[in-house]
Amino acid sequence: MTTIYRSMLVKGDSDKVHKQYQDWEKSLDSCTSDTCIERAYYEGISQLSDVAPDFKWEGNWWNMSAPNMSGGTLQLSRSAEWSVNTDIHVWAGLNHDEYTAEARKIYGMALVEKIGDTSNCKLLLIPRRSGALQIFSNADWGCRLSMPGGGFIDGRYLRAESDPRPKATLLTLGILRDEEMDKRFRELVGDEYQAFVDTANVYIYQDDLDNIGASVIGMWVRGAANSQNAIVMYTDKAIWAGRIDTDKNGKPRLHYFSTEGNDERNMPRTLISWRLRFFDR
Repeated sequence: MTTIYRSMLVKGDSDKVHKQYQDWEKSLDSCTSDTCIERAYYEGISQLSDVAPDFKWEGNWWNMSAPNMSGGTLQLSRSAEWSVNTDIHVWAGLNHDEYTAEARKIYGMALVEKIGDTSNCKLLLIPRRSGALQIFSNADWGCRLSMPGGGFIDGRYLRAESDPRPKATLLTLGILRDEEMDKRFRELVGDEYQAFVDTANVYIYQDDLDNIGASVIGMWVRGAANSQNAIVMYTDKAIWAGRIDTDKNGKPRLHYFSTEGNDERNMPRTLISWRLRFFDR
């Protein structure tokens, strides 16, 4: 309730939302049972969220909040007056899982009391007037324990037959700082550019071991960090990049690129240290 309240303070009329929240808090005083309190919570959430009336639930819904190479879909079907069937697919890199549940309609929303074969994972589906579907879970004490490693189900969903998210680039992901750097990187790696994007499922800044003021970003695919891994290092003048995949025998293979020449003997210390994770020397 607090999460939704804070969200609506930003998105809606803050004075109106605050008044609704105060009225809801007062209404709790009349409850004398856990059942009454639970229903009051859902009624309050529905009012604060300004749910869409006569919402069309059925269809394939995509999580627009999921990061690159991760995602989630909901297949909603058999929508009736009091319920709707829910088939869920969540993935993060190579980690993935599927779930099935029935959602009970309540105050214009849909509530999944527990997803089968999970650790008490609950979901609340809130239909927005924009046509989107907002999903909240009890992530901290239920759903997070049941989702595939790195995966999550919370987020804003849109109905579509195929993934409606814009195609990611190293620029839109924030790995490269501007369009000029992105252009230079594309020219450097050529057809390998998309492979670098597809490796950026998880990415973090790392230390510049060469002390030349370079930006260093390591990236990998969840569930395949030893076989789908990459590093990008750049200064204002130069770029170095490496990517690991595997050959037909499953052995690691290095793809190395540099604006200073592709000779691996001249590889910066930062990339040498990274390479040692996959090769003996």
